[in-house]
Amino acid sequence: MSGTPEQYPFHSLQSSKYSDQISHQLLQRIIEGHFQAGERLPPERDLASIFNVSRVVVREAISSLEAKGIVTVRQGRGTTVNPVDEWNTLDSQVLILLHGDKILDQLMETRGIFEPEMAALAAKRILEEELEPLRLCSELPEDDSVEEHVERDMNFHLMIAKATHNPVLLMVLSSTSELLREGRRRIFNVPGELAKARQWHQAIYQAIANRDADAARQAMTAHMKQVRAGLTRSKNAKQ
Repeated sequence: MSGTPEQYPFHSLQSSKYSDQISHQLLQRIIEGHFQAGERLPPERDLASIFNVSRVVVREAISSLEAKGIVTVRQGRGTTVNPVDEWNTLDSQVLILLHGDKILDQLMETRGIFEPEMAALAAKRILEEELEPLRLCSELPEDDSVEEHVERDMNFHLMIAKATHNPVLLMVLSSTSELLREGRRRIFNVPGELAKARQWHQAIYQAIANRDADAARQAMTAHMKQVRAGLTRSKNAKQ
């Protein structure tokens, strides 16, 4: 008998990529204990029925979990949940679900250490042709959606990393992209935080454009404090 939405604790899908949402919900339910290590997930046909998608979409979602070490798929035996010690606990999605808000606090601690120095280095090394794209990226238009703000903000900080011409810095920032996106989503939903971020982006850009490493470092330090305060406001609003 095929599964039903009432039988399993899932909710309806939104407009973004379905397979990503399904893998996220499955992982969330695994972490919450609905599916224990060694237990099998519902069959593909049941999940396809529950989420009202094709089995191809479900297979893609399960493949994503398998790549993270969350599950093992065996032909003819279904999909089995792995013990936590087999999971890729450096994966951003896994980290957020396992550790909750604490991981975003730790992310801000990390950003506070290296992003001010990254901005200072960019001020020293940025090329003339890199300035205008950085200026355009520093803007956060009022009429953008939250997701558009998130991507523009991501690109601004990535462009600063690129301007250091140190590929390791760019790699470090890129490796935390999903954690950074989640933090930004929370901040930009807090009233007033967008205007503050816009102010500091412009200050950081101007310092870099002036080749003033000290001013760039100070502006980025202040921006990191603003972001941390925004995350705290976001958490308090949920309580």
